[in-house]
Amino acid sequence: MQRFTEDDFGLTWLMNSFHADWTSCAGSEAEALGPVLWDELDPRQVMSLRRDAASLMERLPAGTVERLWESGVEFPGFFGSRVPSGTLWMRLIVRECDAWLSRNRTVPLGKADQEEGFAHADAVVGELREEADHLGEDLTSDLILCADRCTPDLAFRILLQALECKGQQIDRSRYERLERIGMSLRYGEFLVSKLEHLVTG
Repeated sequence: MQRFTEDDFGLTWLMNSFHADWTSCAGSEAEALGPVLWDELDPRQVMSLRRDAASLMERLPAGTVERLWESGVEFPGFFGSRVPSGTLWMRLIVRECDAWLSRNRTVPLGKADQEEGFAHADAVVGELREEADHLGEDLTSDLILCADRCTPDLAFRILLQALECKGQQIDRSRYERLERIGMSLRYGEFLVSKLEHLVTG
């Protein structure tokens, strides 16, 4: 049984909207949420996004949330006068998701979509530590904290997003380990394979 989508979902899905030229589509970070949360969107995507954002908001310090978010977006210096903190940004996302869910039909998340990955926490944390030299000590610690206090699934998806955003090359054996973890977490075909172009050897 796979998740509702073959591609990315939740917070890491939203991160992809904040690419280098996102300001051509919106005047502010908050405004950028509007086109993303369009009414015909699969409600399970909105529910997954809300769950991720609420988890970070409720369980991690603002500074940790900020570093995790910025690791996966192409827009540097995201937090400032318009978005004062990571906690407030997650709160805004939750609020917008709640507004969407109040005006649209909902579909319960299936068993696969509720997979949090705690049975695979050791494998996820092992891969986080493997990337410490590339990610830096602070981000690695933040990701491990996310795996512990939020879910290994969310930490792993943020790792994948950070690797893609940085264009970090990975060797074949590591990529195959990432694939195995993705299969264990019931990811669809394209979530891990988006890194295949970064594989060397």
